[in-house]
Amino acid sequence: MNFFTDALRRLWQPRKPLFWLAFGFNALASFMSFFIQTKEPPPTLALMVGLLALTNSLIGAWLTWRLWNDPPQDQRPDD
Repeated sequence: MNFFTDALRRLWQPRKPLFWLAFGFNALASFMSFFIQTKEPPPTLALMVGLLALTNSLIGAWLTWRLWNDPPQDQRPDD
């Protein structure tokens, strides 16, 4: 099997809750970064939101790494 298709199979596992946690943390970090860039909040608020976005990115990366190292579930239904 191709390296890229195998890597995608390991990451794209919507039946696992870990997939949705990683997706949620990464999406939330992206939203917070977008908020800081577009709204230009006061420096204190920008620092707090930036630290939260960084924390979310790190947690999302860790969850993605765990998902990547877990073997994919069989996609066939059980008989």
